Amino acid sequence: MASSKPIRFKISALLAIPLISLLALWGFAATVTVGDSMRLLTISTLYDTVGKPGDELSNALQHEHLLSAEYLAARTDSARAALAVQRGITNQARQRFREQTTTESARSAMSDGMRIRFNEVMNQLNALDTTRVKVDGGRIGFVGLSRDFSVVPDALNQLFSTMSLNNDLPLYQQSRSFSMISYAKDLMSRERALGAGVLAMGRALSPSELRLFNQLAINRVFLMEQGLPDLEPRLRQPFAGMMTSTIYTRYTGLEETLQEGEPVSASEWRSAGDDLEAVYERALTAVGLSLADRAAPSAAQTFTRAGVAGALGLVGVIASLVVSYRVGSGLTRELAGVRRAAMEVAEVRLPRVMEKLRRGDAVDVALEAPALEPLGSTAEVHDVAAAFDSVQQRAMQSAVEQAKLREGVAQSFRNLARRSQSLLQRQLKLLDGMQKQAEDPAALENLFLLDHLTTRMRRHAEGLVILSGGAAGRKWRSSVLMEDVLRGAAAQVEDYARVRIYPMAGSTLVGGAVADMMHLFAEVIENATVFSPPGGEVSIRGELVGRGFAIEIEDRGLGMTAEKRAAINDRLASPPEFDPAETDRLGFAVVGLLAARYGVSVTLRPSPYGGTGVVILLPEILLGDPEPVEPVVPLQAEPVSSISSAPSELSRGVEPVLPVPADLWKSSARRGGGLPRRVRQANLSPSLREEGPRQADPVPEAAERSPEEARALLNSFQSGWRRGRAESEDGGAER
Repeated sequence: MASSKPIRFKISALLAIPLISLLALWGFAATVTVGDSMRLLTISTLYDTVGKPGDELSNALQHEHLLSAEYLAARTDSARAALAVQRGITNQARQRFREQTTTESARSAMSDGMRIRFNEVMNQLNALDTTRVKVDGGRIGFVGLSRDFSVVPDALNQLFSTMSLNNDLPLYQQSRSFSMISYAKDLMSRERALGAGVLAMGRALSPSELRLFNQLAINRVFLMEQGLPDLEPRLRQPFAGMMTSTIYTRYTGLEETLQEGEPVSASEWRSAGDDLEAVYERALTAVGLSLADRAAPSAAQTFTRAGVAGALGLVGVIASLVVSYRVGSGLTRELAGVRRAAMEVAEVRLPRVMEKLRRGDAVDVALEAPALEPLGSTAEVHDVAAAFDSVQQRAMQSAVEQAKLREGVAQSFRNLARRSQSLLQRQLKLLDGMQKQAEDPAALENLFLLDHLTTRMRRHAEGLVILSGGAAGRKWRSSVLMEDVLRGAAAQVEDYARVRIYPMAGSTLVGGAVADMMHLFAEVIENATVFSPPGGEVSIRGELVGRGFAIEIEDRGLGMTAEKRAAINDRLASPPEFDPAETDRLGFAVVGLLAARYGVSVTLRPSPYGGTGVVILLPEILLGDPEPVEPVVPLQAEPVSSISSAPSELSRGVEPVLPVPADLWKSSARRGGGLPRRVRQANLSPSLREEGPRQADPVPEAAERSPEEARALLNSFQSGWRRGRAESEDGGAER
C-alpha cells in the first residue's frame, strides 16, 4: 500500500498530458514558423557568401576551359599569354570563394548536407592545378579536358541545389528552375570549348568528340525546356527573349552545322558563343538578384505571424514542460545511460569491431565491450542494464569467434592450395622434360593430355586461393595479346576442342592482370562447355568498345530462365561474402570476386542460338598498348582461331608462343619422321619477347628442335590427320 500514492500520481499526471499537449502543439507551430523565417534569412546570407562567389568562380572556369582548348589546338605564344591571364583571374576567383565561404556567417548558415557538398567542391578545386599541368604538357585531349573542367561546376551546382531551405513552395520552385537554367549555361560553355578546340585545328569532330558534343547540346536544351515553364512571367522574360533573339538562332545554327560534320569557321563559332554568353550572363544576374531580394520580405511576414502564435502558445509549452519534467525526469535519467550505451555499441563499438575483424586486427572483447556502471536506483532499470551488458558481451565474443574461425579456415585453404600449386608446378616442369625426350607420337600425345589435366588441376587450386582471399600468384612482366590470353584460358578447359576464338584486334592485357583474367575467362568458358551439347560450338569474340574491351562468350545450350539469369547477374555485380555451403556455384563465386577486384563487368544475357551469352567488359585501365596484328599462315587447313589440342603455353604460366608463319620456319635436320624447325619467338611482338640474351639467335640447321616446336607440329599434324580420316570415312559412307 505504501507504493500506491506515487503510482496514482503518475497515472493522473499521464491523463493530464493529452490536454496540455494541445497547448504544446500550438507553441510548436509557432516555433516552426520562426524556424521558417530564419531559414529564409539564411538563404540571403548563403547567396551573398556562397552563391555570388560561386557564380564568379564558375564563370572564370568556363573561360579558362575555352582558352585551354584553343591553346591545345594552336599552342602559340598569343594563346599561351591569353591563357595565363585567364588563369590569374580564375585563381583570384578561387581565393575569394575560399575566403567568403569560410567566414563564420557562411559556416553557420550551412546545413550538414551543404557542408558535405561544400567539402566536395573544395576537393575538386584542389585538382585544378593537375589539369593545368596536363594542358601545359599537351597530355590531354578535348574530351578529357571537358571532363576535368566539368567537375567543379558540377559540384557547385549540387551545392547550390541544397540552398533552398524553406517551406515557401513558390520560392523553392523558382529557385529550382533558376538552377536548371544556370546549369544549362555551363553545358553551353563546354560545347563552346570543345568546338573551339576542334575548329582551331581545322578538322571535324571525332566520333568520341561528336558524341560528347551531342550529349551537351541535348542536355542543355532539355534543362532550358524544363526550367522555363516553372518561372514566373517576370522572371521568365529575360530568358525567353534570349531564346528568340538572332544571337541565339545564330549559335544554334552553327551548332547544328557542327553536328552534321560540315565545316564551320573557328572565328565565327567564337564570336557567336561570346555574344550569346554575354546575353545569358546578364539574364542570370538579373533573375538571381530578384530571387535573393524576394526572400527577405517573406521572412519578415513570417516573423510577424510567428510572434502572435508564439505568445499564445508559450503558456502551453511551459505547462507541458513542467508536468513532463515531474513525471518523466526520474525515469528518463535512469534510462538515458542505458540508451547511450546501446547507441554507442550499435553505432560505434560494434561497427569498429567488425571493421577491425575484416582487416585482421586483434580485438580485445573486455576493452571493446566494458560492463555498464550501475544506473539509478530503479530495479527494473538495473535489470535492463544487466541484460544489455550480457547481450553486448555475447555479441562481441560471437563476432570475434566467427571471424577467427573464418580466418583459420581461409588460411588452411590457402596453405593447402599453395602446396597443391607448388606440386602441380613441379609436375608441369617434369612433364616438360619428358616431352623433350619423347619420340613416340602416341607417348607424346599422352604426355600432352596429362599436361592439360595438370593445368586444369592447377586452375582449381588457384580458384581455392582466390576464394580464400589470396591471389593467383603468377605474374607477367609485360602486356599480352588479348587473343593469346583467351587461348590460354580455353586451354585450361576440359572440352577445349569445342571452343572457337574468332579473330580480334591486336588489343593487349596488362601483365599484372593476365593470370586473374585468364582464370576468370576459363571459369566462364568451362561453364559454357558444361551446359551445352557435346558437339556444340562455344564461340568467343572480342572487340574494343567505348569503355574498354568487350568479350562475348556464347554457347548453344538450353539457356536459363530470366529469373535465374537476373539472380546470377546480381551476384556478379555485387558479389556477397563467399559462403562455403554453396559448393555448386564455386565458379560464379570466383568470377564475381575477380571481377570486383579489377572493376570488370560480367553480364549474362540470352544467346540468339538458344543458349546463354556472357559479356565481359574489361575497363580501359586493364588494357595495354595495342599491337599490330600480322597475318598468320597456318601449318595446315585448321583455322587459326580454333584451339589447339594441346594446352597453350600461356595457360601453363610461360611466355606465349604464337602461331608461326610459314616463312619463319627453316629446314633442319630430321629426327624420326623429319619435321621442320622454327626460330623461337621470331614472330612475337616486342612486348612479349624475352629480354636480352633470352631472345634466341637463329638456330643452326643441324640443331635439335625444341619441345614447343615438336608439340605444335605434331599437334597440327595429328589434328589434320584425324579430320582427314573422318572426312574420308563420311565420304565412303555416302558412296
